[in-house]
Amino acid sequence: MLSEGAAFWQAALAGMASPWVVCLVLALTTLLVEDLAIAAGAAVAAQGLLSWPASFAAVAGGIAGGDLLLYAAGAAALKWPALRRRWGGERALPLRDALQRRLPSAVLLARVIPGLRLLTYTACGWLRVPLLPFTGWVLLAVALWTAGLYALSAALGEALMRAWGLPAPVAVALPIIAFALAVPLWRRVRQSRRGVLS
Repeated sequence: MLSEGAAFWQAALAGMASPWVVCLVLALTTLLVEDLAIAAGAAVAAQGLLSWPASFAAVAGGIAGGDLLLYAAGAAALKWPALRRRWGGERALPLRDALQRRLPSAVLLARVIPGLRLLTYTACGWLRVPLLPFTGWVLLAVALWTAGLYALSAALGEALMRAWGLPAPVAVALPIIAFALAVPLWRRVRQSRRGVLS
């Protein structure tokens, strides 16, 4: 009985190592914590569990899917009459025109500045910015952002492996984890400095 249970769990764990399962887990992880998914994607690629292109495609696809879900959430909010009366109709037209004119910079900046994505991408859905150009800019922004982080991870990971003898999966994940932790810390330091100066 015990050996059957152990065999079941061993088979389940082996199945979880299938490339398509790993890709699915990476894509879904981006919906929770993008930086963790990028670090995990680099780690599984460095380990050889997935190829670098497959890992990149899973992570970038998950991130882009999440961005499109934000657009969909904004569009779905139009179904509520109270919201539509207060923030829709004629009042929204100037905002929509301004956002459409600045769509490339709005999407690209929202990708790299923490906190802007939720507001910008849901506003695009709410204001009915055309989906096709929005999707194109999202795909470009995600590809550039993810490729940049993967390149940073690979370059710094290689240096960490040589300098400290770290295993490849750990070495390539560390730069992304450090980056993810540094951004909120940097914001806190800036806020505390403003508090001291005011």
